[in-house]
Amino acid sequence: MGTNKSEKKRTDKPGKLKADGPSPLKENLDSVLNEPLVCLNGTWLRESKASIPVENRGMMYGDGLFETMLSVNGQVMLLDLHLKRLNKGLDYLGIDLQISSEEWGRLFKVGIKKNEHLGTQHILRLQCWRNGGRGYPSTSAKGSWFLSYYPMPDQLDQSSSLRLMKSSFHLPVKAAEMSTLKSSNALLYVLAATEAQRKGYDEALLCTENGYIGENSSANIFWINNQTVYTPSINCGILRGTRRDALLAALHSHSKFSIQEGLYHIESLYEAEVVFSTSTIKGIQPIQSLNEIQLGKDEDSLDMIRNIYQSTIS
Repeated sequence: MGTNKSEKKRTDKPGKLKADGPSPLKENLDSVLNEPLVCLNGTWLRESKASIPVENRGMMYGDGLFETMLSVNGQVMLLDLHLKRLNKGLDYLGIDLQISSEEWGRLFKVGIKKNEHLGTQHILRLQCWRNGGRGYPSTSAKGSWFLSYYPMPDQLDQSSSLRLMKSSFHLPVKAAEMSTLKSSNALLYVLAATEAQRKGYDEALLCTENGYIGENSSANIFWINNQTVYTPSINCGILRGTRRDALLAALHSHSKFSIQEGLYHIESLYEAEVVFSTSTIKGIQPIQSLNEIQLGKDEDSLDMIRNIYQSTIS
């Protein structure tokens, strides 16, 4: 007699994984375990589990600020400068998160420890915003915050030269106090960076409406001529980058170079011996061209600047 299909003896053992491919359950578990741990208002959780209300003033009005930091081997680089800028910005906006600089430092280190699986270098982003609902005016000083961690991209080449284009967008005139405010409203930089990318350039150079050099879309700009380091004045409406401040402080005590901060037209870049930028993530990068015009390549001066810069963050 034939054997009924329902009576056929099973050869698969329950609870055993088939050998012809990885388990979806294991893949999902590995994905979760490799996911960054973030901190939302003091609570640690996996990034995919973190959520904020749709109606928040940071998203609706840019009513907040952020800090981007770099940690290497467990240490946040230029932590004091980042905290100084953070606290000044929060004071300017009138947002009180009721967290001291010491507590911020502790939270950063806890997160670095929790995210050791991401590697030895982390990009930290602290996003802060004011609590409250709709409407431009707000009397609330209470705020919320979100701290995230990401591994340093493997493909990032800090020594590569940049090709700049002069952006069609301009830096607005703003109060000097706002030079330390890394506002959540970064639309100008988004538009400038996108414009440059679409036209085949690495970054955009933003100038004032009067044509004075300002800053790159994601970095401060410097150039050297006759042993003098030049950089735009804060009065040009630029952001006071932490790497900018650290390098200027180091140069003030160095006998090789003098420093000039002021108002300069683009011709100054064409006449320079070397042009470079400073940023938290990319450090010092040489700028090889502006609008397809090649710029100076004084490698010796740039190497000296790199050594001075490195001494400020190590």
